[in-house]
Amino acid sequence: MDDKKHLWSALSITTLGAFMAGLDARIVIVGLDVIMSSLKADIEQGLWFTQAYMLGSTLMLLLAGKLADLYGRVKLYAYGFIMFTIGSALSGLSCAPIHLILSRFLQGVGSGILTTLSAAIITDVAVRGPLAFALSINALAFRIGSILGLTASGLLIYFLGWRSIFYVNVPIGIVGYYLTLRRLKDLYKPAEKPIIDWKGFALITLSLLSMLLALTIYAYGLLYKNLADLLLTLSTLSLVCFVVVELKTKYPLLDLSLFRIWSFTGGIIAQLLNAIAFGAVMLLLTLHLEIVLGMDPFAAGIHLLPFELSFLVFGLLSGKLSDKYGYTRFALTGLFIGSAAQFLLGGLTKETPLSQVAMYSIILGMGNGLFMSPNTSSIMSSVPPHRRGIASAIRSVIFNTGMTISLNITVLLIASRIPYHLVTQLIVGAETMAGDAAVSRRVLAEAIGYTFKVLGVVNLSAAIFSITRLKTASGTQEKHSHSR
Repeated sequence: MDDKKHLWSALSITTLGAFMAGLDARIVIVGLDVIMSSLKADIEQGLWFTQAYMLGSTLMLLLAGKLADLYGRVKLYAYGFIMFTIGSALSGLSCAPIHLILSRFLQGVGSGILTTLSAAIITDVAVRGPLAFALSINALAFRIGSILGLTASGLLIYFLGWRSIFYVNVPIGIVGYYLTLRRLKDLYKPAEKPIIDWKGFALITLSLLSMLLALTIYAYGLLYKNLADLLLTLSTLSLVCFVVVELKTKYPLLDLSLFRIWSFTGGIIAQLLNAIAFGAVMLLLTLHLEIVLGMDPFAAGIHLLPFELSFLVFGLLSGKLSDKYGYTRFALTGLFIGSAAQFLLGGLTKETPLSQVAMYSIILGMGNGLFMSPNTSSIMSSVPPHRRGIASAIRSVIFNTGMTISLNITVLLIASRIPYHLVTQLIVGAETMAGDAAVSRRVLAEAIGYTFKVLGVVNLSAAIFSITRLKTASGTQEKHSHSR
């Protein structure tokens, strides 16, 4: 199989994996009320129908990356399809809330393998070719999957019932497994002894699990604050112990020397800050459209399309051009444009014309699209081949963590401008409110604008870590171009 043919085989298969991972990250959201009603679940169990997926995905990332570096990518990627497919089938068969939560966790584990190894496999194939463009196609597939998770799932639930949103993954997963073993060739040859640092894995798992649980519980309100504080303390202590163990272990789970590579570390920090800034964008726009302006979910979904389409178009364009002109330059440009859009959205009021909201959304999608694939390319191309699996895992863990932090910061920022109980009443329905709903919506619009401004500052701070990588990233890219 020649290089070009193998590149397109790798792209098509990993794109399928990315599409499935994106699809199921959001597929439960639209039908959450239907699923909760069918399984007689309460609101906290309903939240875990989505959180269990993210938790399984995040906890699996580092181990999947390490296993890929020790044993190779392709077979493990095929196992990811198997676990995702089994988790999907069990989710569809669920007859109690706990069954669905556990099945979604297994589905998330499979998703974590697919997400981590997609970037590693593509980098192995395209590191001397169109790397950013190839990664942008993968990001595009994930994004399209996410969009369909919010739209097509509604049609499936309406015509075939909620279980169909999980069953639809089964034939796709089987095809993905078959194509992976049949069409993919593992270009990476393991160079290390296959020894796994289980102590390190236990500590980092405890740290991540405690942190994600704490961030989720913080969103439940002040009643659970002490428990969340305790979990956050446990997470910090576990992380400190993990670092100590990794520095002393001969075969660590996480090679901390990677953080000496500034193109890698700067890119990771920039991605964390960008994920915090953009993780709650869809939530904020949805709140403005549905609660402040009173749109129904379908109309709000239509008005979110300018952001999504802009992200897709400029993500592909950035991936194509940054291979030629430099990864970090495009990432930096994206951060400036995205921050400007968030500051513009910071001026949203109840009277802001929809055309203006759409224009700001397009600029926001442009900024995020320009940033994503070039920044990922700069991270992945900066590390040696035998560390690409774990590097991709770190990148994914940081992204998931940033997204989770973003949602919690958003809730806290809005609650700092409008009472928490009033936000809840607005979301549940204005008819339950004792006060003036119109005035409350106006205050909510101002709180959303304030949140956009704060997140814009966070996103702008990510530019510092891109500016400092300009020379380093340029040298790395030049080195790859000369070795073609």
